[in-house]
Amino acid sequence: MTQERIIFAFLLMLMISCSKIDNNAPKQYVRIMGKGSWGYNDEKGNVIIPLGKYKFLNPIDEKGMILAELKNKHGYIDIHENVIVPFDYDDISLFSQDLACIKKDNKYGFVNRRGKIVIPIQFEDETYFQKTGLALVEKNKLYGFINKQGKEIIPIIYQNANEGTADSLVSLNKKGKWAFFDSFGKQKSDFIYDEIALTNINIDGESESTFWKNGLILVRKNKQIAYLDKNLKEVVSCGKYNTGERFNKNRIAIVSKNHKYGIIDEFGKERVKPEYDTIEHPEESYHESEIFVAKKGNYLVLLDKNGKKIYDKIKDFSFDHASLANKIQKIYHIQDLNGKYGAIDTKGELVIPVMYDEFRDFRSNNNAIVKYKGKFGLVDLNNKTTYPIDNEEIEQNSRDLAYYIIKKNGKVGIINKELKTIINFDYQDLQPCFYDQINKFIAKQNGLYGVIDRLGGIIIPFQYTEMSNWVEYGPGSNFHFVTKDKKQGLITKEGKTVIPVIYDSLFYDSDKIIILSKNGKYGVVTIQNKQVIPFIYEKIYLEPSFFSKKKETEFYVLKNGKYSIINNKNEVIKSDLSKNEVENKFSYYYN
Repeated sequence: MTQERIIFAFLLMLMISCSKIDNNAPKQYVRIMGKGSWGYNDEKGNVIIPLGKYKFLNPIDEKGMILAELKNKHGYIDIHENVIVPFDYDDISLFSQDLACIKKDNKYGFVNRRGKIVIPIQFEDETYFQKTGLALVEKNKLYGFINKQGKEIIPIIYQNANEGTADSLVSLNKKGKWAFFDSFGKQKSDFIYDEIALTNINIDGESESTFWKNGLILVRKNKQIAYLDKNLKEVVSCGKYNTGERFNKNRIAIVSKNHKYGIIDEFGKERVKPEYDTIEHPEESYHESEIFVAKKGNYLVLLDKNGKKIYDKIKDFSFDHASLANKIQKIYHIQDLNGKYGAIDTKGELVIPVMYDEFRDFRSNNNAIVKYKGKFGLVDLNNKTTYPIDNEEIEQNSRDLAYYIIKKNGKVGIINKELKTIINFDYQDLQPCFYDQINKFIAKQNGLYGVIDRLGGIIIPFQYTEMSNWVEYGPGSNFHFVTKDKKQGLITKEGKTVIPVIYDSLFYDSDKIIILSKNGKYGVVTIQNKQVIPFIYEKIYLEPSFFSKKKETEFYVLKNGKYSIINNKNEVIKSDLSKNEVENKFSYYYN
């Protein structure tokens, strides 16, 4: 065969092999949990590993192995239940650098992915191999580092140790002093440090620890702080600052000198001179913000994430987001030293003049409620008045921003987010019902309360002088306590009477205990108005269920001038109680 034909035949075979359809693509498996056990199904719901056998199964790892617990022992299996690491261990970790830490008889060692013990079980704490190829181990209450062959790279002779997972440095403690070593076991400094700080860094979405990758290493020596670079050279010398914080992800750190605070960068340059009484990161959406707030005398200064001044001399500030032209923009509300409010963008540019007596959040919407010269209105992010500032009050539904409740000239109505009236200004009061804040409202008209819908339709007629919304220890979201002609009762959210509005007093404890009084006599009913205690007592007292530790409900009752304790079957538990004792005990509950 000629050379050309050989080449052609080879290319043809290569093309045919590349065009084959792979019918053996890996299947997808779904981990399932039962009562006290775990299993796996395939993507069609067929059982692959049944429930009832394994107390726990971890997700399948990148090598197709599953950490499993069987009869209180731990090992690894594959999806076909072939045992890879035998169930010989009291605990076992996930694989790190293809080794898993095993525990047996309170000692630790390592196995490989074939289940072979490659590092004997001898250590006193669980550990992992890091990217450096080292694992921090403890033996005889001393610390050192080993490699994946179990060799001591740094002898296990030190009192304490720390490691950075994102860099190649480690630190060890001997006789109360710390020193640096590299991942090859070479000592990089003397044992001269009282403290060497680790800090956190985010790499590809994973939280890691580092000595220097955020900027500089914070150390303490002879009760003084210093900052070192990655080569352990002092960039900021000992004694220059009294205190210092770790460098953050923006590669800057807060320092202080003579009780004044500033900010330095990774070159030791002062981004902010130490002239402030305090500098800190404010709380933003339940986490620490990147910006800084500095205090000097009686005012605050805002600094951006790099320490650059955003805005000076304010009394207070807060975070907000506003919408303009369908774009969401982050802003800061600011309050000046005279108590007036406005807003700036993240560059410190004034977007809302500092002129308002009150300025509520945009909350990512187009409009914000402002108060000016005692009146309320709406403005947008350009400070354009979008609803006249001539109202007595404007409230915004906290759950849904679809409308505003507005009080004007003693009347209340509702406008939608497009600022169009949806409920006319015909009412003395309007409040969204807890059980449907978008569509149902408790309304007051001519001194009486009822419930209307979003179109103004009457659901519960206007006939009550008082009507409750939901309360924390009340009868849930399906009911209203109501008062009519100085009498009390309970109705449903549809207006159906549950407890007739005929009682002089009503005290709700739980759905099973509602204490009522009528014509000077007290009794107890359930929320279905079923009698529990007959109306024969001059007083009934009860420790609210959220205070009482007693298993059986006890009622303190007054009858014929004498106090007793009865249960919920109206049976006397204890009689002839002291009047002063009972009335002092319950004086702060109700009369």
